[in-house]
Amino acid sequence: MKKTILLLFFALLPLLVYSQEKQALFFEIDGNYWEKSLSYPQLFAPEKERFGGARLFFGLPMGEKWSIGLMGSYQAYYEAQENGSYNRELYGPEPDENGNPIIIGTSRVEMPVGLQNDLFGLGLFLQRRISLGKRTTLAFNFYGIRESGKGQLEIFPDYSYLYWPCPNCLSIAPGPIIREMEEKNWKAGIDISFAWSLNDWMDLGIRANFLEFRKRTLSNNSDIVNTLVYDPLWALADGYTGDRYDFGSAVSREGVRISLTLRPF
Repeated sequence: MKKTILLLFFALLPLLVYSQEKQALFFEIDGNYWEKSLSYPQLFAPEKERFGGARLFFGLPMGEKWSIGLMGSYQAYYEAQENGSYNRELYGPEPDENGNPIIIGTSRVEMPVGLQNDLFGLGLFLQRRISLGKRTTLAFNFYGIRESGKGQLEIFPDYSYLYWPCPNCLSIAPGPIIREMEEKNWKAGIDISFAWSLNDWMDLGIRANFLEFRKRTLSNNSDIVNTLVYDPLWALADGYTGDRYDFGSAVSREGVRISLTLRPF
């Protein structure tokens, strides 16, 4: 991330000098927040999906219609995942002659899973503005951004049944089992915004994503776990790692944003 920041800074240094001479900088911030309730048949499960984020744009005009600049972002979310599953051993009612439980089969157990993370990002944008009237403007933002953050995967076992044998059942507190998860995203896309000019130096608008490509990489630290002891929940968490690709509008995932543009110079 530090190398990316330095590279972007030196790439835009000539434009920074030019904009300082012309006194034509502008700043733009947008953000949103939403929640959606979830429903599961079991008692302990994810309750809500949440998303909140803010982005800051530092723009340099290139003529009357085009601008280029840096963008930074922060977003926090809780997202329900596809249910995880593993094979649970079934034991007979009586132990063998050595007192060990007898495995008589297995059953497939499904558990709700949620992913929580806080992501910070930095990227570039290119903006094209189209005047619709004296006070209204339509803008297209072409952007590319890299995001990263360390969060957690929450696995919700079904506490309505007890494992047998269960030597420490009294020490179990119902709740999610936490596994650390690191996330890295590469995004590129187009935002469309509609702005209303409040005065000569301030605009208020709304912005929605029209099209976005996202490469999402999730990883954990399962490589350092003692592999001599098999943990089915570690194996379940590993199933959520790897690369994922999304292409389409991000409105269903992130929602519509409120934006504020400032032109102090």
